[in-house]
Amino acid sequence: MANGLESLKKNPLLYTRDNMIYRVSESFLHLTGYEECDLMGKSLIELDKLLKSEHQIAFQDIKDIYYPHIFNSNNVPLEVKVSFDILDNEDHKVYHFEEQNNLALEFLLTNFGGNKTNRNGSTAIFSYPDCILLSHDENYIPTLHLMGIASDNPIGKCPSFSTSILDLLKRGTSFHEFEVESLGSNGSATYWDIDVKMIAGDGTKQYAVTSFYDVTEKTRERKLLRKQRSEMEFIVDNMSDAIMILDKDGKYTYVNKVGKQVLAPGNPDIESDHAFDMNDTSKEKSSFEDTPEQRVLRGEKLTKHMVVGTSELPTTYYECDGTPIYDEQGNIDGGILIYKNIEPGYKIEEYRALQESVEEISMYYASFSHKDYKINYLNQFSFKAFKEEWPEIKTESDIIGKNFFNYYRTKDLEELTQDINKSIETQSSYLHKLEFTKDGKTYHTKTIFQPIINQNNEVEKIIALGIDISDEELANKTMAKLLKAQEELFINTSHELKTPLTVIFSGAQLLNLYLEHDSLEDHREDIKSVSKMTIGNCYRLTRLVNNILDISKIESGLHELNLSTYNIVAIIDDIVDSVSEYTKSQGIKIIFDPELEELNMAVDVYKFDRILLNLISNAIKFSIPGEVILIRLVKKDKHTVSISVTDEGIGIDQQNIDAIFEKFTQLNRNLNRIAEGTGLGLPIAKSLTELHGGSIRVESIVDEGSTFTIELPIKRIDTTNSNQAHKSNMDRDELIKYEFSDIYL
Repeated sequence: MANGLESLKKNPLLYTRDNMIYRVSESFLHLTGYEECDLMGKSLIELDKLLKSEHQIAFQDIKDIYYPHIFNSNNVPLEVKVSFDILDNEDHKVYHFEEQNNLALEFLLTNFGGNKTNRNGSTAIFSYPDCILLSHDENYIPTLHLMGIASDNPIGKCPSFSTSILDLLKRGTSFHEFEVESLGSNGSATYWDIDVKMIAGDGTKQYAVTSFYDVTEKTRERKLLRKQRSEMEFIVDNMSDAIMILDKDGKYTYVNKVGKQVLAPGNPDIESDHAFDMNDTSKEKSSFEDTPEQRVLRGEKLTKHMVVGTSELPTTYYECDGTPIYDEQGNIDGGILIYKNIEPGYKIEEYRALQESVEEISMYYASFSHKDYKINYLNQFSFKAFKEEWPEIKTESDIIGKNFFNYYRTKDLEELTQDINKSIETQSSYLHKLEFTKDGKTYHTKTIFQPIINQNNEVEKIIALGIDISDEELANKTMAKLLKAQEELFINTSHELKTPLTVIFSGAQLLNLYLEHDSLEDHREDIKSVSKMTIGNCYRLTRLVNNILDISKIESGLHELNLSTYNIVAIIDDIVDSVSEYTKSQGIKIIFDPELEELNMAVDVYKFDRILLNLISNAIKFSIPGEVILIRLVKKDKHTVSISVTDEGIGIDQQNIDAIFEKFTQLNRNLNRIAEGTGLGLPIAKSLTELHGGSIRVESIVDEGSTFTIELPIKRIDTTNSNQAHKSNMDRDELIKYEFSDIYL
């Protein structure tokens, strides 16, 4: 008795009867910081809430040793080892708690938790991969408020972040993401720069130290600016005013299409189809000092300054607005000139919008002659793109005057030029979409070819406006693939659910009928048959749910191997013996022909059973009575073993060979029993084989049969520390019932 009391003092112990706490050790109180009155008489469910472990695992559900995080009375996380012993019966247990020394967690709590505040944002520590909040600084709660997330007692919970943020936390790598959108419960969006540093703890524990920086205002301003820029670019592309930006030396840094192709006021830096002479209102040529450029560079602001442009085309009258540009020190750094054609019919709204904001267009823009396709203008965005593609291009003069289609990608130039000529005839725009690959990456663009008509209703040139729509195309393809997968999942699972549910429902109705007529004993054999069919269809439904969960785990990278060294020949022999009664009942013979009697290698025996049973069940599905299923084992070399399953069934058409390992793929849907299943078995078998470091392939001839071959690496591991025991025959029998549930109903 004395020893028992001593143990109660030294070891963190907790005694329960019928899941209710009736005794706790002093060490447990010291570990958790709670008083005995806080725990006595509490249920294990209440203990889960008190220690904030309820979002990891319920203590009453623990089957073996478990390593959760619990939180003491001060909300400090502790990593503990929890185990239990059964005393006099299943309902009388003692739980052992052993604190695990975790230097990494102690370091994180000291440096990133508590009151130490991230000056510009907030920081929180999460466990990985379950994303349980372990600690946070004092700015974290206000951060949750800004996100529109309930923040009462967040410690010990997986936060209800937007999917976009949760997906980042579950990525498992360190990163820095910018402007991540978070949607609050009211639908409002905030934006965050998120920094995650993955820290490895002791054993298999990992932690995600996550910092949040509120960039909502900056992001909204940028989005608004981008929207305004897009609207302005559209206006600029359709403007008839000349826009010019010059530096402090009088050199033009930007000239739009009108200014470059029509106005070009005698500046040698500007090449133009039509060079105008700039004159004053008396049509006398302005002196150099009196040109709008020089006046603006002297600091003069021009408003509706009248300029007369003369050339071989009709004389045109312009109003010139000029604004000096100043640097931070107040010195003149350049100027902006806007020449407006004051002939009737021009758009005043566009002119005013352009006055407010003039900047370089961030899109591919070029203009070329409609006769010989010679380029006469391209913007800086296009020029930079051309330089990257063709290193020999140094300046714009290397491009101006060259054929536009020397630089434009197209598969059928003749067809494209025909379409452009049609747009010239109809004076309408033409949209051309293009897909091309560069440096292994696929790009998608759309280019608008727009004929420009002058005052005489003649085509002067063609404008090409290119937009990169790669992200849009990728999003469309991803969405189409997702919708297709959802549709296939719905079609397959609805069929697989409906059929067994119909059988179970019909059986229940029949049993109810017998009960109503008090005739159960008279229909004993019928009831046995109904019971057998009900159990079989329950296995089938369970298999469907398990397959869907397994494929989700596989795609999320959560499946892990529990390897031990086994005699693989003996395992296959056991499997063949276990399924022989099934094959005999169908008149099908199954033979195992190993090349050698013993081959010890490391496998996850449960997952290997699933792979082989899936291949055998497929072979049975596509076989008829009198045929043979042959399983062979061949050691290819000292590093690889080959295991094949051959049937004499209907075979697979070559055009469908590559599709059978894709999710939800079912061939021969019009065949009755052959079509059973969701099409998840082979993808799961392929994934489990690859998880072993192996591969799977199929060879098939229509009406002659198929051979599925898996190749696995031969490796051995030290089994002394392995915690996996060989599956019992009962385990395998149960697995066979699941795997064969859609064959023997």
